[in-house]
Amino acid sequence: MIGGWKVSTSLVIYTGFPETLTGGNSSNSQSFGNQRPNQYRKLKIVHRSLANWFGTDPSAQPCTATDTNGNAIDNGVCAYGTASVNQFGTGRNGSVRGPGYFNDDLSAFKDFHIIGEHSIGFRFDAFNAFNRVSYGNPDTGINDTGFGQIAPQNSIRSVERHLQFSAHYSF
Repeated sequence: MIGGWKVSTSLVIYTGFPETLTGGNSSNSQSFGNQRPNQYRKLKIVHRSLANWFGTDPSAQPCTATDTNGNAIDNGVCAYGTASVNQFGTGRNGSVRGPGYFNDDLSAFKDFHIIGEHSIGFRFDAFNAFNRVSYGNPDTGINDTGFGQIAPQNSIRSVERHLQFSAHYSF
């Protein structure tokens, strides 16, 4: 009863994928794709949460003030700001990272021989065995009201833990 069990696992782990911040000036629409913002300094991530994926540090709040020409004003604290009219932003492609992913599926199984060729097999499967939550990507538009938030509609990539027991009789 105790010995002879077989164990199997499937593990998928990866760090967050690179994300590109967007949100340039709307009059830069003569090119294809999304406009990138200007990057003034490195983004400091402090006290990360679902509501503030990029943290609560003042550098995570985009520069929104503009001068009379519509150019974003660097306030000396913010990491990103809107690019000037008819200019491309200096923000790098993939400059921030989204949440990582972790999933581990486990199985344990054993066949018990009864008489001759007759046997009963038992199997236990646990999908997302450690019940780790893997979140979706945050809003990366610096002009959006939900900037840095992981919205409820795309918040979870992983499924909850599922347990499955099965038996089979062979003859």
